[in-house]
Amino acid sequence: ETCPAAKPVIVRTSWLPNGNLGECIRRPERFVIKLSDKLNETLAVETLLHEWSHALAWNFTLDALARNPHVDRETFEAEAHGEAWGCAYSRVWREFLNCP
Repeated sequence: ETCPAAKPVIVRTSWLPNGNLGECIRRPERFVIKLSDKLNETLAVETLLHEWSHALAWNFTLDALARNPHVDRETFEAEAHGEAWGCAYSRVWREFLNCP
């Protein structure tokens, strides 16, 4: 409630490949956050805060990179964890720490 994204966010648990803890996927009408179904509660919360920050920080640059078939995963991940994401991550953590 205190950190709404630009679009609705759906959170799901599921099997994720390669030991991924979570992922944030932008769909046309919403964000989908997937958390590994293998996480304990503490790690699930930390991963949710990380992925929620991606939903808050998503921007036109990431849209363009995501649509470009020539952009490799490393380049996309570096941009996805840039300054905008860092600010969003800080905000999400502050809100979480202030929860009753």
